[in-house]
Amino acid sequence: MSHAKDVASPQRRNFLKFIGKIGLSAPLLQASSLGAGLLLSRQAMANENSLRKVIFVYIPDGTPNGASNSFLPDENLELKVCSAPLEDVKNECVFFKDVEIIGGGGHSGAQRVLGAFAEGVSGSIDLALEETAGAVSPVASLRLGVRTRNLNPISGRSFSGSTDFQDNPQAAFERLFGGSVDPSPIGLKRDKKLQEFNLAALEAIKTKLGSYELQRLEQHQAAIEKMQADLNNSATGLIPMGCSNPVYNPNNLSDEQVDSEFTNLFALQTENAILALKCNITRIVTLQMGSDSADFSVTGFSEQYHSAIHGGSFDNYAAYRAYFTERVAHLIRRLKEEDDPAGGKLIDSTLVVQVTDMGDGGAHTATDAAYMFAGGGSAVNRGTIVSVPNHLQLLDTVAQYMGVYGVISAYNANGPAGGILV
Repeated sequence: MSHAKDVASPQRRNFLKFIGKIGLSAPLLQASSLGAGLLLSRQAMANENSLRKVIFVYIPDGTPNGASNSFLPDENLELKVCSAPLEDVKNECVFFKDVEIIGGGGHSGAQRVLGAFAEGVSGSIDLALEETAGAVSPVASLRLGVRTRNLNPISGRSFSGSTDFQDNPQAAFERLFGGSVDPSPIGLKRDKKLQEFNLAALEAIKTKLGSYELQRLEQHQAAIEKMQADLNNSATGLIPMGCSNPVYNPNNLSDEQVDSEFTNLFALQTENAILALKCNITRIVTLQMGSDSADFSVTGFSEQYHSAIHGGSFDNYAAYRAYFTERVAHLIRRLKEEDDPAGGKLIDSTLVVQVTDMGDGGAHTATDAAYMFAGGGSAVNRGTIVSVPNHLQLLDTVAQYMGVYGVISAYNANGPAGGILV
């Protein structure tokens, strides 16, 4: 931990004690994303090396005849045709059966998969997480696409989709590490972001205080401003291992924006996601493959995905769906390979959440959908099959894993699903 963090941590703890003494309530702090983030970062500041991360991965249009017929393994984890590529990483996975997509299947409204249409919420869970768990990260959340063409994004508020998915992996890399962002060392940038966040949160609650409390708060604000000045003048920061000089596309994969390069584009976006997590630039990534209209093809396939789904051939649809599973397996393998600067591998602190918008894409059903978790370390009961009534309970389980369930709005009245987290 840097000297700045040695100073900032007790300052932050003292501040939280202070706001408790003067009677500021949790609902008041939660009235803005800043206030919620302030509360949520307590655990992070207390145990920064164990910050949890999440990657949502979207596969459009379900599986042939539903998950139980073509994806869900048996009780011995014997995989089926569409899940077979997970063989070497299946013990990292939690497979779900009986999942219903609340709101129905079918094309359009892809935001349902991350809960944007759930009652009482303000948007999809990745946006809720970026406003809370991601509030003190240099990039609150990262949205990467592979041939989405910004069509029907899965992130959004109700029917209003978020259009900032970045399909171009080089542009995404430059956003994370190029000249358009703060070029200072990653650790220093994170420290500066935290101090900016503290100051903004203080400004947000100053109008709620009496004169005595306001005077004390302003004294605390002066101390934070002094720390921020020290950070701005600092020549060094805490740089996570492997983040001092990140390189784009060292293997020279083709990043041409065409369907025939789908495999390479996914691999490059995977590396962007891993670098962003490893360098503590973000904790929340959404990775969308294609769009729910399925009007795209992928490497090695001559017909569009939509044609394979509705062409009447189980084998063609299943081959496509197995190809997407192989992409998820590639992501899991890379997380297992990559060192986490905090210790262990990235898979130990990162939960992969596979989502889809249908059960059987050929019939446009909403039941028997292929949702899956992977990774998450010892907090997750991996290598298991769990019955979950609906996909919204899985989103609440993600919120619970990230430490924000009960702070962000619940996606389902029944709360997180049981049997998943340890």
